[in-house]
Amino acid sequence: MVTKRMRIDIDFQYGYLIVGISSLLKDYRLAYHLNTVLGIDLKRLEDLPANFEKENKVVPFPLFIDNLNDNFKVCILIGCNNQGVKLFPLLKHYDYMLLYEMPSIDWTPEHVVTSIRKISNVQLAKKLSSEELKGFQPILMDLEMHLQQLTMKDAKVKRRI
Repeated sequence: MVTKRMRIDIDFQYGYLIVGISSLLKDYRLAYHLNTVLGIDLKRLEDLPANFEKENKVVPFPLFIDNLNDNFKVCILIGCNNQGVKLFPLLKHYDYMLLYEMPSIDWTPEHVVTSIRKISNVQLAKKLSSEELKGFQPILMDLEMHLQQLTMKDAKVKRRI
């Protein structure tokens, strides 16, 4: 009896444009330079917790966000290295990911990448293709849930005041 194998390739539609950045700068220094070069206002949030089943531990990764800008809906900077663990093992040569959603016409990927490359101590800045983003969907889901939890915490604090 012959068995047939079916393979389903699901191509997720990302609402984000994603730029991989390789730099020796600390996360807060890179955020400062991105704020200066791109004219944005990234602010530090509570770290993004990522669960690694093989190591049986949760590792926090630095997270910065700007959601009050006219050029896009939201802009997020995620640090990809912490405690010797890579957030994206397949993208090991990137230290940071810059995600931005619904950019304006002026915010083309080429403009963003060339602006980032002007920062000293940035070795690499590249818009990531859909081929490179395989396995990125679970992290995006975790990120969106984390941001939702932070929004709910903030709303509870405001109600108390």
